[in-house]
Amino acid sequence: MLKIENKAIHVVDGAIAQPMVEGLFEYAVASCRTGWRYGDVADAKYSTNPFWGATVMSEERHGTDDPHTIDETPEIFQQLWQRLQQGLQPFRFTLRDIFINGQTYGLENAIHTDCPHDEEGWYTVLIYVNPKWHVDWGGETVFYNKARTDPVYVVLPKPGRILFFDARHHHWGRAPTRNTQDLRVTVAFCLTRAEDSAVP
Repeated sequence: MLKIENKAIHVVDGAIAQPMVEGLFEYAVASCRTGWRYGDVADAKYSTNPFWGATVMSEERHGTDDPHTIDETPEIFQQLWQRLQQGLQPFRFTLRDIFINGQTYGLENAIHTDCPHDEEGWYTVLIYVNPKWHVDWGGETVFYNKARTDPVYVVLPKPGRILFFDARHHHWGRAPTRNTQDLRVTVAFCLTRAEDSAVP
């Protein structure tokens, strides 16, 4: 597992079979239960450029129609969570949220963290679910140093690739280039490390 500024980043290829990748993509673009919303921003402090988003599950957003537990989500997400839990061992996590993000050319969002208070113990699992992707389509996830002055690591959105990282990392989900009209789709599992679990 790679550590940058003592915070974990890990990339896994081949852990999700192509039929599941295609099923997640189909769910996202054609039958998302809660529907797409336009207007999500990665960090309102640094960007007003919105992108597409949808909530699959949110433990914290009570009072909404969104599922609050993994057992209420479509079966494909339950299967994916079981697979992720196996792959994350020996570390253990609580699942807080599952989100789908969608970007087309020009929807650049911003450099941000997934942890609101720079708090240790928050992690993100990002799954790239486009069934095909070419390097000249862009859409990389770029990680930056804490000062936000230089990129330090880049991850291409290959189909089915899993990216696990400490949510305190500054990162930027880049939009696709003009070379494609496709929607760049990611599924994000937002996790909190169990108190009695080792630190990745």
